[in-house]
Amino acid sequence: MEQDGVVKKINGDTADIAFIKKSGCGGNCGSCKSPCPSDIIIIPVKNTLDAKVGDKIKISVGKEAFSNMTFWAYVFPTIMTLIGLIGSMFLFKSLNFKSYEVLSVVVGIIFLVISFLISSKLNKKAKDGSYNFKMIKKL
Repeated sequence: MEQDGVVKKINGDTADIAFIKKSGCGGNCGSCKSPCPSDIIIIPVKNTLDAKVGDKIKISVGKEAFSNMTFWAYVFPTIMTLIGLIGSMFLFKSLNFKSYEVLSVVVGIIFLVISFLISSKLNKKAKDGSYNFKMIKKL
């Protein structure tokens, strides 16, 4: 996967690259009236192109790393939520709780929050270079 970014800061042999998060629909859609998000994410990348602050850079990340990031961002929280929801539903129902559905939803939400906390801890690993982002070229 490739993405274009802008160098925001140089730290020794590492450049902090700013990327604009893309919307799920890809943005720039004339049929959609809702505003697209313009959140920025900054990722440190080894400065192999001797980039300077303000340079536009094309970055690549391997398919394995991209799949790994996708798993931790979307699949893991979904699995954790379902485990919490379904597991607690069977538990509360077998213990004869009258409003076991409501309690199960609360447990599912708690599992979702826990999964995001775990994912955010693992996301800190991405900032240390373990996802292997590489500069391809200056634009």
